[in-house]
Amino acid sequence: MTKDRRLIVGITGSSGVILGIRLLQALQDSQVETHLVVSPAARLTIQQETRWKIDDVLALADVTYNYHDLGARIASGSFTTQAMVVIPCSIKTLSAVANSLAGDLLTRAADVTLKEGRPLLLVVREAPFHRGHIRLMDLAAAAGAVIFPPVPAFYTHPLSVDALINNMVGRVLARLGIENSLYQQWQGITPVETVTPGGQPARIPPELLALPSMTLATVGADGAPHAASVYFAADAGAEGGGRLYFFSSAGSQHGCDLANNPAAAVTLAPLVEGWREIYGMQMRGAAHPVPAGAQWEAAFQLYLARFPFAASLKEELARNTLYVFTPTWLRLVDNWRGFGFKEEWTQA
Repeated sequence: MTKDRRLIVGITGSSGVILGIRLLQALQDSQVETHLVVSPAARLTIQQETRWKIDDVLALADVTYNYHDLGARIASGSFTTQAMVVIPCSIKTLSAVANSLAGDLLTRAADVTLKEGRPLLLVVREAPFHRGHIRLMDLAAAAGAVIFPPVPAFYTHPLSVDALINNMVGRVLARLGIENSLYQQWQGITPVETVTPGGQPARIPPELLALPSMTLATVGADGAPHAASVYFAADAGAEGGGRLYFFSSAGSQHGCDLANNPAAAVTLAPLVEGWREIYGMQMRGAAHPVPAGAQWEAAFQLYLARFPFAASLKEELARNTLYVFTPTWLRLVDNWRGFGFKEEWTQA
């Protein structure tokens, strides 16, 4: 696939390297050609903070460079790019950019980006900031950089670290002018109440649909129950109790169970630390394979919008089975509204 835009991505040793990794995942199979520089400190942080191997991180980019190679293409302004982002950006790197100290390829590329008048986003990851940090950010901003600390947006009601990461990376990409579905745009004030005048819930809360995985329960031919966590994507009607899509091998335990009996149960619930925070949705219904063809492709696009990394796994996923779960009974559990609070409704 020919790509029509170039983006330089720098990952430094600050905490939060998963932000840079997720950004690279999101841009795979996009029209953006990524040029990656990883600092030596970032390699250590990747080992400490994630389960990623450095070679696997490098493989996410279209082009990679040696941190010390000041003769690389991205060290020259004649090599045109759309923009550059340093995600996360350490205070050391911020200082080098603010003071035009281009002693390595990453900071040289940043300096070139500024001198050519191209957007440079610095996702500065530090807390708290002292006066020296603030002075450096002011200097970098005065030179043309955009200071973009990875501050989460809570209006999306994030219920997992993964949701926070996706939203922050999505907003960074949007600031770079790259359309994406990782973040939720502000739609204005909406009613908080999710219960209809008749006392029944009107929908599955969107923050629960934003969770990356659901717990799927099936029953085997011998009557033995089985539960497993699976990634899922919801269709546009899921807020009212619509369809949830997930991949699984037909030879897996729940794949075998569903072939014998399509009845299934699903739970959507975040991790919590106290009883008052217990909150989620319990559902019963049926799960069936999605037929090949237009219906499968449409469902896969929903899945891909939730999990961009799946684009590089399409052939592997096609060897598995795409299922759709359709609930017929739903129960909302919300201890914030009272200990053991529940609301139930059914649908055809």
